[in-house]
Amino acid sequence: MSKDWFPADFITESFPGQFKNWFYSLIAMSTVLKDTNPFKTVLGFATLLDENGEEMHKSKGNAIEFNEGADKIGVDVMRWMYAIQNPSSNMLFGYRKADETRRRFYLILWNVYSFFVTYANIDGWETTSKTRQVTSSNVLDKWILSKLNGLIRNVTKSLSEFDAQSASLEIENFIIGDLSTWYLRRSRDRFGYSAIDDNDKNAAYQTLYSVLENLSRILASFTPFIAEEIYQNLTAEESVHLSDFPTPNQKLIDQNLEEEMILARNIVELAHSQRKESQIKVRQPLAKLTYSGKQLSKDVEKVISFEVNVKEVVFKKDSKLVLDTKLTDKLKSEGEARELIRQIQQHRKEAGCELSEKVQLIAPSWPKEFEKEILRQTLSTSIEKGETLTVKRN
Repeated sequence: MSKDWFPADFITESFPGQFKNWFYSLIAMSTVLKDTNPFKTVLGFATLLDENGEEMHKSKGNAIEFNEGADKIGVDVMRWMYAIQNPSSNMLFGYRKADETRRRFYLILWNVYSFFVTYANIDGWETTSKTRQVTSSNVLDKWILSKLNGLIRNVTKSLSEFDAQSASLEIENFIIGDLSTWYLRRSRDRFGYSAIDDNDKNAAYQTLYSVLENLSRILASFTPFIAEEIYQNLTAEESVHLSDFPTPNQKLIDQNLEEEMILARNIVELAHSQRKESQIKVRQPLAKLTYSGKQLSKDVEKVISFEVNVKEVVFKKDSKLVLDTKLTDKLKSEGEARELIRQIQQHRKEAGCELSEKVQLIAPSWPKEFEKEILRQTLSTSIEKGETLTVKRN
């Protein structure tokens, strides 16, 4: 046998199920025939059980045949269930567990991708040879690209150590906690008709494209089918499985910015708790938030101000976190405008309006000073007075 193929770099098998049968046989034969070890690295994992922790048997009726499971669950979801499992613990497998994985991870990834494709089509944004060279001054773009390149570095390291669980958990935390929950939510107004600055809009598209394209190549070994779908549609290239695994750009990793954003998210969480205690909705703008501890950059403070919906974020060294809950007439009017915008968006959805479709509005009342903003954010051409809120399609 060729030295390139023997000893094997890596083998894996259920430890309790195959310890005597397979591992012993490999060691015995390799010792007799080659006088060396048969493999360099071995992963012995625990047992697969049903969702209730019972052993699977056809006689019990709790066994899931592979083809049946693949058809009902989806191969990508099944693969991800195995990837994130701690190999030293018994794995609980079944349709409910699969649904949890689909909702927690798979659908969130797809929703981010779907958001990008939907708005890129609306705006007519297309990739160019320069698209992968992201140039952005937006702090959110810099942050997510730093996190992305850190992800590439960490996943590469884990896979080189045959640690699929650590790699997959890194990917999951990035997609759920960083990309969807923070970056995309805070960047939604930078896409589509809500965007004000065309240069910033282009930077947002460049950034999200770069993240998704790199993610598809990272995920190719874990979830090959959704990775292929995303990659082919984004790049128009033949296959993600013929592309190179991404390499981290160390210049884009900004540890200080990542630490600042952790602090910012903690501040936001505390501020939202104060809003909840005061029974003030997030849509209602407030005047000021005061925080202490480490002073953050102005760009990161601006992210906090948008997320918490305050006009000013102020640092005071010897102060607690304080949310100014006093409402002026102007703040109340702006809150009314935001609530009206929310209601109009709901009416648009119920009427089946396309995201790019312009409409006319009828409303009992609205804050006149925010009329232009109401029209802009709801893609409306006019607003007239009437008894009930109505969205009229053109």
